[in-house]
Amino acid sequence: MSAKKISDGTGRPIHLFPLALALPGLIACLAYANTSTNYWDLLGLLIIIAFAVMLSGGLLGFLFAIPKLNKNYNPHEDYDRSTKYMPNTNLEDVSDWLTKIIIGVTLTQLGKIPGYLQGMADYLIDNSNSMLQADSARPFLIALIIYSLVAGFITGYFYTRIYLPNLFSIMEENRRQKAEIALWKEEARKKETPLCNHPNSEDKPS
Repeated sequence: MSAKKISDGTGRPIHLFPLALALPGLIACLAYANTSTNYWDLLGLLIIIAFAVMLSGGLLGFLFAIPKLNKNYNPHEDYDRSTKYMPNTNLEDVSDWLTKIIIGVTLTQLGKIPGYLQGMADYLIDNSNSMLQADSARPFLIALIIYSLVAGFITGYFYTRIYLPNLFSIMEENRRQKAEIALWKEEARKKETPLCNHPNSEDKPS
């Protein structure tokens, strides 16, 4: 299996999907910044908030999309090679623990989430140096946070789900190729050694 075959379906057009997710949020920030006389200051603040929340959502998407090792995989079904050492699965375990904890905490605190969002919006308004004083500031910030979190989660899940298994496959393929080359070199060395130790005709008794 070559790296080219592994990476099929992950060309440049696929990056348009995450960009399309981020674009509506950016347009909303551009439009809402017109409500303030400090247009560029408010726009910069909104973009920082949006991308910070998207980064958090992307991390969650990464945790939820970490691929699991197929322990029942039979390498002889695809090629006549076997894997002696299995990859470390600590990252999978951490991902499982964190996702279960996040889901559990979210379900138990579901009724308090609107209050948390309002608290975040109020904190941003109080520390925005009067840039976010319009009546629509709180609902806009709450909507921006929710949208950015969901968009970041989808983007993180999207890239992790598509590229991380391919990266693991390429690394495993490279490891196998190096092991095969080492075996070939060892076999070639063993075949050359008897020839080097064979006595010459001059050393044979007459």
